Amino acid sequence: MSAPSKLIALFILTVLCTLPISYGMVVDDPLIVVNSEKVDKSYAELLMDKYYTKRTIEVNSDNEIVVNENIIYNVPAIDEFEINDGKGNLLVEFTKSGETVTYKNFEYEEEIESDDEGDEVTFMGKTYRVLEYESGKIVLGNTIEDFETSDEFNYEGYTIKVVASNSDGEIMVSVYKGNDRVDNLKMYPDDSCMISGSSLSLYYDEYLTSGDTPYFFFELSDSLELEDGESFEDNGEFDVEIDGKKITLDYDSPKSLSKNFELLNYNVELTDVSSEDLTVFFTVTQTESYEYDMDEGTKYFGNNIFAVKLDNDEENDWDDELYLYKNNKKYDKIVDYQGSVQLVDQDELLSASSDLILIGGPVSNKVTESIQNSLSVEVTNDYPGEGKGVIQTITNPNNAESTILVLAGSDRDGTKACVLALNQGLYSGSGNLVVKLTGEDSVSVI
Repeated sequence: MSAPSKLIALFILTVLCTLPISYGMVVDDPLIVVNSEKVDKSYAELLMDKYYTKRTIEVNSDNEIVVNENIIYNVPAIDEFEINDGKGNLLVEFTKSGETVTYKNFEYEEEIESDDEGDEVTFMGKTYRVLEYESGKIVLGNTIEDFETSDEFNYEGYTIKVVASNSDGEIMVSVYKGNDRVDNLKMYPDDSCMISGSSLSLYYDEYLTSGDTPYFFFELSDSLELEDGESFEDNGEFDVEIDGKKITLDYDSPKSLSKNFELLNYNVELTDVSSEDLTVFFTVTQTESYEYDMDEGTKYFGNNIFAVKLDNDEENDWDDELYLYKNNKKYDKIVDYQGSVQLVDQDELLSASSDLILIGGPVSNKVTESIQNSLSVEVTNDYPGEGKGVIQTITNPNNAESTILVLAGSDRDGTKACVLALNQGLYSGSGNLVVKLTGEDSVSVI
């Protein structure tokens, strides 16, 4: 097969990651093959976004590198499971009775890197600054906006009003949400206070006068306030324990959790319950969003991704240059699927030991074309017809030890219907299934 066909094979290192076990199909280290010049490539990404760990790396307006990660774990467990990503540790305990699973415990533990106020730390996969640290209490926050006022300022329905001040900088602040007063704060310069009933934190920076007019400088932050022995809310209440820099969050009512739930930065989905033993299978998705404020030089992010920073001015960073590279090509934004590599020469694909997922019919995908005589159902421009496609699983004709899953339509909509049907769990994992695209993100079985 010649290079101009420009087929991409994305090699995913995550084992048993292609399909949950409830689909009845297990694929080890599959190769996804799709024509990079066709819209089918975006359909491959739909499939990968659902099942594969990925991260997006880009440079923001403050010349910082922002990393957003969607990390997927496929977890077989008996009674409990733990996920430790090197930063925090999640513990989930449960009981199984027949096909019914009841949760007993959901606990998260993480130690922040620093207790010095002003330092940047990560917690639950997000970057914060330490706004306040004292024995048994930690306030973390991200700056939303700086405000300068002689009286009051507004932010998303809140009014922050200075109602009294004196010459040493002490002020009284009233906070309103709409017409309702929700908090009164007594503050000195360098004080931080949480606004009651919100995730907002107000930092009082300094107080200046111009003639008889006072000016107050504030920093408003999106914050977390954690206090030992108190409750913390995030889609439910957690008991907080703080031991030095170690924070433990213990969910109050685990027995009330449904089989699929979302807490903190985790989404837990129960995908199957074994009828043969006590094993329960979960798909756990962890989201993280953090920043790197890197110094001049080069930083490696893995998978052949580098950032390079040129420091043009030692005093200011507004004109610093920050670039992202993958495989020595410069990008403004990199979307990186775990372990993926691009291959152009496809001659040996059918002889590979890996299972294959072919996206696109024989017209758009040359590998599908090469095996069309082995398909259970031949897909053409006329069959199964406009907006329709066929999902089928066959044994690799060149390697009886591997399996090929084919997602092929008579047109681009038919191929998209196959991918959506797979994502929505409509395919059992064997045999043939004919599907039709019925809307932008909807599909029906024919």
